Amino acid sequence: MMSNWKWDTVVDKVEWSQNFYKILELDEAITELKFESYFRFVHPEDIEIVNQHFEKVEKEKKWESFTHRIITTSGKVKTIQLLGKVFTNQKDEIVEMIGTCQDVTEFKMAERKFRGLLESAPDAMVIVNDKGSIQLINKQSERLFGYTLEELLDKPVEILIPTRFYPKHTKDRNSFFNTPITRVMGDGKDLYALKKNGKEIPIQISLSPLHTEEGLLVSAAIRDVTKQKLAEQKIHEAKESLELVAQKLSSQNKQLADFTHITSHNLRAPVANLNSLLEIYNQSETDADRTDIFGKFKTVIEHLTLTLNTLVDALKTKIDDSTEDLEEIILGTVLEHTKEILSGAILNSGAIIKSDFSKVSTIRYKRVYMESIFLNLVGNAIKYKSKDRIPEIRITSELENGNIVLKFHDNGLGIDLEQHGHKLFGLNKVFHRHPDAKGVGLFLTKTQIEAMGGVITADSTVGVGSTFTISFN
Repeated sequence: MMSNWKWDTVVDKVEWSQNFYKILELDEAITELKFESYFRFVHPEDIEIVNQHFEKVEKEKKWESFTHRIITTSGKVKTIQLLGKVFTNQKDEIVEMIGTCQDVTEFKMAERKFRGLLESAPDAMVIVNDKGSIQLINKQSERLFGYTLEELLDKPVEILIPTRFYPKHTKDRNSFFNTPITRVMGDGKDLYALKKNGKEIPIQISLSPLHTEEGLLVSAAIRDVTKQKLAEQKIHEAKESLELVAQKLSSQNKQLADFTHITSHNLRAPVANLNSLLEIYNQSETDADRTDIFGKFKTVIEHLTLTLNTLVDALKTKIDDSTEDLEEIILGTVLEHTKEILSGAILNSGAIIKSDFSKVSTIRYKRVYMESIFLNLVGNAIKYKSKDRIPEIRITSELENGNIVLKFHDNGLGIDLEQHGHKLFGLNKVFHRHPDAKGVGLFLTKTQIEAMGGVITADSTVGVGSTFTISFN
């Protein structure tokens, strides 16, 4: 339903083609036509925009595509699209306009139906042509991005994309137009959109081709997945937290199994020994024999008492709340306290104790544990000194991968780790013929360190010395 028209503005004479009469449902016998003849068909609600259009044409001497509604002689409401050209004289006065008129009622109805579907979509919808220019958006898009349709119309779609994605997006867009099929964009990848206020948001995009008379368009359904991302992050954090709890429980179960084994082993032996001595005592025939056996009773009972006290201390360490009684401890102060307690042993041995806490001078820890750790490791270094040299002990602190690390180095007897390494931190395990060796210090030290989430390891060479390294979590 294409028609043409001509308007002589000087004499206000209008000529319409046959199709124009049909569009208006006007009798073709009516030939005395003026601008007013056309104007009285304009829908009352569109009169203002028609006036504004012609005022603009008069001012700019230029005609732009224009669409409005009319009411035909039979009362039908139609939508027409007018295209035109303006002619002026030497004084730049308009003398004539010519153009075309097309009935676009069905097209507008289809457009309104499409627009209704677009607005009913739950996601932001952005329609783009093969040049990457935005042709249409819905209200969801306006709410999501903060732009109006007028601000985005015919703008490059990259206005909604962070600059770092420009090169890849252009390549992906061209790829889609070469093979236009419905698909999810960037499946399995993190995609982001850029709002008018400059804020980036995580999104999901589904692309669909739209075949129109104007060519191929692409419809992008865009969904803000900020809440989903936050939920995923919380799930991931919860998973990591559960894994840490599981690891801790596993470690605690292993420690409990080790503790049970140690308890069983170290209590059964002296109890069995007492039973044997008791049986022998009952069978003894002389007072001298009984006195001798009674002396052995005393030795075994003292050993059993020490073992019980040690196990009780270890058990208390394991069941204590490791987060209680934490305080900021100055490592230099703990060392000075240790020297005061061991002053007699230091004087007798001539031990030289050096320290370097310049990299890490303080630690948040249980004071009773830290003092026990220093006392046991420094005390052992002096106890198991070499007869060939003056004992030297060096204690240093540093940061490794975010963890505080303490190192206790001595030049003492050293330990054969190939032979004794597997039982180095066991209860009642001794590795030298020393009268005061009871195998308790390292066991308690390890228990206290592990109770706080730390790790202790040893590096030693027989005849050279040992280094104990503690990594605090």
